[in-house]
Amino acid sequence: MSRSGKTSPWMRYEVLLDAQRIRQLLMQFASDPAGVVVDYPLLATSLPAQLISEGDEWVLRPLQPAFSSGSGSACGNLLTLTQGGQQLQMVCQGVGRDGQLLHLGLPDCVRYAQLRGESRVSLEQVTGVCLTLHPEPSMPIIAEPLDLSLGGLGALLPLAAPWGPGEPPCPVILQLPAGTVATTVDVRFMTPDVSAWRMGACFDQLDPEQRSLIRDFVMDRQRNLRRSLMTPQLLVN
Repeated sequence: MSRSGKTSPWMRYEVLLDAQRIRQLLMQFASDPAGVVVDYPLLATSLPAQLISEGDEWVLRPLQPAFSSGSGSACGNLLTLTQGGQQLQMVCQGVGRDGQLLHLGLPDCVRYAQLRGESRVSLEQVTGVCLTLHPEPSMPIIAEPLDLSLGGLGALLPLAAPWGPGEPPCPVILQLPAGTVATTVDVRFMTPDVSAWRMGACFDQLDPEQRSLIRDFVMDRQRNLRRSLMTPQLLVN
């Protein structure tokens, strides 16, 4: 609930300290050609930008200059990156190149939130969930599911799938503890991740029964997380 008394459309922020999870989210945000929207508190405005991995750090390249060269006005301030139904908050480490780059370094702590309508849960250490992709009937690909929402899922693949953004929907079978969802997905991104490939995909079509199955699983998973994370690992704003 905001100070004005209105309910925020964003879920409570989760403080992430796991380096691999932070890297995966940054890669996901960086992989979208549409870029991100960055909220600059000092300027009381939001501007589009590209998130880029440059050398041994992450940087933001505003699509229009926001700060002057060498300006320290943004350094140390919390920046909010928004992409679709997700937000990341992290501290700006510095400004360079005539205000055209905001340095983020290698964040070891970020705050993460999602729109309430797009609740997404992590599938790490979750048993009874399996994902099989069928780009061709005779060539199933067994993937490791990473996260799930009513809108789509993230997964690790052992090899680069023979399709990507803009290709026809791919048939998938998602096995949940309470049942199986056989549907198709639209691949939004496919990026290398160490020895595997990380995929983000949206469900193409879900019938009411499939939506109910996924919704019940997500809600149950959220309840279990709340019980287990009543510690400093999960904080609210």
